[in-house]
Amino acid sequence: MGMDYYIEPKSETEYEEYLDFPDTLSYFFEQLGGYDEKSIVSQIEKILDIDLRIFQITYNPEMEFEFEEPEKDSVDDKDSEHDDFWINTDDLIKKLDEFLEKIKSNNNYFSQIIFNPDNDDSKTSGMDIEDIIRYQKENPLSLYPVNNGIITDQDLNSSISELMKILENLKSQKIEQIRLIYM
Repeated sequence: MGMDYYIEPKSETEYEEYLDFPDTLSYFFEQLGGYDEKSIVSQIEKILDIDLRIFQITYNPEMEFEFEEPEKDSVDDKDSEHDDFWINTDDLIKKLDEFLEKIKSNNNYFSQIIFNPDNDDSKTSGMDIEDIIRYQKENPLSLYPVNNGIITDQDLNSSISELMKILENLKSQKIEQIRLIYM
């Protein structure tokens, strides 16, 4: 089972469940961890000249650690550590709007993405690290993600619009901040 993005609204009343994050966008942003600068999101950032790092500000409640009691003179407390993960709803909406505008102004951006034409995972499984490195040097496209059809130009646009609607709905409910949950 893979990890997915969810949305946690910040409000006085606690939500029973996290809100769903569009699946295509969840997969899109999750890829960054596996392919770094060769991920689809990193390539699109370069192609469209946009910074999407705001979507990497993620919180995983299952990864919380026991914090030591702060010293009496310390102003830090456990809750301030978690405040760093809250993002202004308006900031996300603006970033998504910018993303859609950049896509519209460069309508062939998706054709510029480099994909791995082969699924090299089966070829490299069982290899030791030196053989994998040698294989990657001989096959540089193996470092890029495979185009498995999950992320397409249309699906990406649709997911961005879907997330904007979710955030606009939260904004209409006076939700000024959210956390992107990744688990």
